[in-house]
Amino acid sequence: MANRLRKLLQEKNGGNQSEMARYVGVSPQAVQKWMNGANEPRGKNLQLAAEFLGVTPEVLLFGAKSEGKAADAGLGIAAPSSRQGEYPAVDKRQAPREQPFVRSLVTAYDPEDGPTDDVVLVPESRIEFAAGDGHVNYELVEDQEPATYRRSWFQKYGINPDRVKRFRVTGDSMEPMLYARDTILVNLDETQVVDGRLYALRYKDQLRVKYLSKRIDDTLILRSVNPAYKDEEVPADLANEHITVIGRVRDRSGTGGL
Repeated sequence: MANRLRKLLQEKNGGNQSEMARYVGVSPQAVQKWMNGANEPRGKNLQLAAEFLGVTPEVLLFGAKSEGKAADAGLGIAAPSSRQGEYPAVDKRQAPREQPFVRSLVTAYDPEDGPTDDVVLVPESRIEFAAGDGHVNYELVEDQEPATYRRSWFQKYGINPDRVKRFRVTGDSMEPMLYARDTILVNLDETQVVDGRLYALRYKDQLRVKYLSKRIDDTLILRSVNPAYKDEEVPADLANEHITVIGRVRDRSGTGGL
């Protein structure tokens, strides 16, 4: 079906998925899944998609040769396929049932339409450290595409999406978990050190990403993943002077190491 859909849409409007999404009343992501075969329109969505493309639902599902066969069967939408359950018939007396939508953390959106209400765009930032006072300045990286997150993901973990930043990783001390050029999502509201959690921090005038823990005397332990780097122990007085915890790392992405 995906091949037919792509061909019909190309003939209709040059392949504009956003136009079809608006007509059917679904998100551009849903149309994209139909186009790549990850999902198929059903029920009312199938009827509207076929109407938009100027064909019958049977033609959209099975092709032109199957139209007469489906019509002879007297079905409301489409005849069943040779494999049981692949294209279930829908009784006219029953309301069409929508297929469940599987949510994921990362999503795509059409730049022409903008993100949906459930999508949060998080741009990448650079960090600049003010000399002497420990202040952290954030500068947006204009030439990088923002990352997309589901708002429901922030709600699940109690994170305010207005209080997160994305930074790019440098160095190899956190390999193989984080590689140079990977990005991290940092919650700026989590600055209290919880033993064994991963944090972004300012160490003098450098951005560091380390697992942190504290001893009873408040000595701060900075732990890397790469075994080539030994643990760093920073006494409490030096930690207070030279280290600023920017926030806890809550997500990571990238293709480093591939």
